[in-house]
This record gives sequence, structure tokens and C-alpha cells, in this order.
Amino acid sequence: MESFYPYFLVTHLMCAIIFLGYIFCDVVFLSLVRKRLDDEIANKVSNIISTRSKFMPLCFLVLLLSGGAMLSQYVNSEVGFFNTQLQQFLVVKTILALGIGAMIIVSLTYFYGLKKPSPLRKIIHPITLGLGIFIVLLAKLAFY
Repeated sequence: MESFYPYFLVTHLMCAIIFLGYIFCDVVFLSLVRKRLDDEIANKVSNIISTRSKFMPLCFLVLLLSGGAMLSQYVNSEVGFFNTQLQQFLVVKTILALGIGAMIIVSLTYFYGLKKPSPLRKIIHPITLGLGIFIVLLAKLAFY
């Protein structure tokens, strides 16, 4: 497992950049587009972008799986779960990431399964951006 760690790390970082970059652009830039342009143009822009972003759930899944693979090196039954500050930060990061995953599952269930708008549709991206920034900060602090 240790020999695969660099591959998991690169995969994890690339998926994090893609995922959080998309969320950042949606929350920061597309909200400005909606405020400045009429709804018709804003909806067209949003539709164009959303057709390109259908792989985001898969990107998040790879992000979660690669993170879990790396986590298993630092947090496990042999070395403990909360013994060091590193382990504590990594466990908190994992819980926050699983929270994002739960919101994604709810949204996808509503969209594909129930064919209804998700009750989280207005808040999921701002919450995900906030949690994502906090996760990145915890990642940097964990290894400091």
C-alpha cells in the first residue's frame, strides 16, 4: 500500500483542484452572472456549464476513495485513531468530506431517482465550498 501512496496523492490533489475549482467558480462567479444578467441569459450560461460538469460526482468519489486510501496509512487499528494531532485532524477532515458526500447523495437521489428538485439545491454549493476550504486548511495544519 505504501508504494501506491504517491499515486493516490496525485490523484487526490488533482480531483480536489477540479472539484473545489468548479464549486468556487459556481459560488463566486456564476452568482455574479445571475445578479448582473437577466434570468434567461443566466440560465443559458448555467445550463452550458452544468452539461460539462456531469462528471463532478465521479470526481468527488475518486477524491473520497483516494483520500481514504491515504488515510489508512495514518489512521488504523495498529497506530490508533485519535492518538496524535495529525490523526485527529485527518478524522475531522474525513467526517467533513463524508458530510459533503451525504449532500451529494441526497441531491443525486432527488435528481435521478425522484425526478424532483433537491431541497439542498440552493445551499449545497456554498456549504460545500466552506467545508472544502476548511478541509484544505485542516490538511495543511495536519502536516505542520
